[in-house]
Amino acid sequence: MKVLVVGGSGFVGRALAARLLEAAHEVEIWDRTPQAGAPGLSCRSVDLLGNGALPAPDGRPWDAAIHLAAYSVPGMTWTQDLVMANLRMTARVFDHLAVKAPGCKAIFASSAFVYAPAPQPLKETDPLGSTHPYALSKHLGEVWALSLRTSLNVVIVRPFNLIGPGMAAGLLVPDLLERIQSGENPLRMQGRDDIRDFLDWRDAVEAYRHLLDLDAPSGSVWNLCSGRPTRVSDLVRALVQAHGLDRSILFANPGVETLVGDPSRLMAATGWSPRFTLEDTARAIAAPC
Repeated sequence: MKVLVVGGSGFVGRALAARLLEAAHEVEIWDRTPQAGAPGLSCRSVDLLGNGALPAPDGRPWDAAIHLAAYSVPGMTWTQDLVMANLRMTARVFDHLAVKAPGCKAIFASSAFVYAPAPQPLKETDPLGSTHPYALSKHLGEVWALSLRTSLNVVIVRPFNLIGPGMAAGLLVPDLLERIQSGENPLRMQGRDDIRDFLDWRDAVEAYRHLLDLDAPSGSVWNLCSGRPTRVSDLVRALVQAHGLDRSILFANPGVETLVGDPSRLMAATGWSPRFTLEDTARAIAAPC
């Protein structure tokens, strides 16, 4: 299968491209600053927010494309321009695919943040309702992608909290690592001890690989999650212990919000299931490069 990974130099994109090559797919990545990849990986420097034409496929059209590129740090200062930038990137990619690779499987990486927080595990059919601008940008991206579901085989994926080494600065894990390594004690968390759904990046990559092979109707929506409710403090504690340390943990906000997914639809359709525990992931994050 000839697969295009848009945003292929990012945290998930790098691992996904490598895994697809291992599975004998022909892989091309687009990124503004593509990093040197594995032998056999085709890399193109592409600015989705520029005005130049996007590259045509080299040879036969792509069989599938996975769109991961986005501004994706929820805690950054969000503006109308950033929301519209995410939408523009998605619109350009999907419009381009509809012309250059009609009928290809086009996977859009949305976000679990499009859901309204709820006490029970969220299913794909549950209502959307986040008020965060990042979630709005992803919701708009879903709408645009789905508008092309007769020209492309559109698949919407809603990842929950994917974690692993190499995450972007500004996210919880890399910022926390910096503070742990600085010797801060107690660790004073600015937010809440929320209940979240953390999934190892390796499990996420395998799920995307399964979705490439899945025969499902265009426009299908899939949660990408572990289904395990985990306190933020449990993640913090696992990372501290993975460094062989002991730290007190204090939260500034006593409130708690729950955002946990139900992965049963994906598991039933593909046979995929999460393999890695929170402790496994924490050890991988803490391991020297």
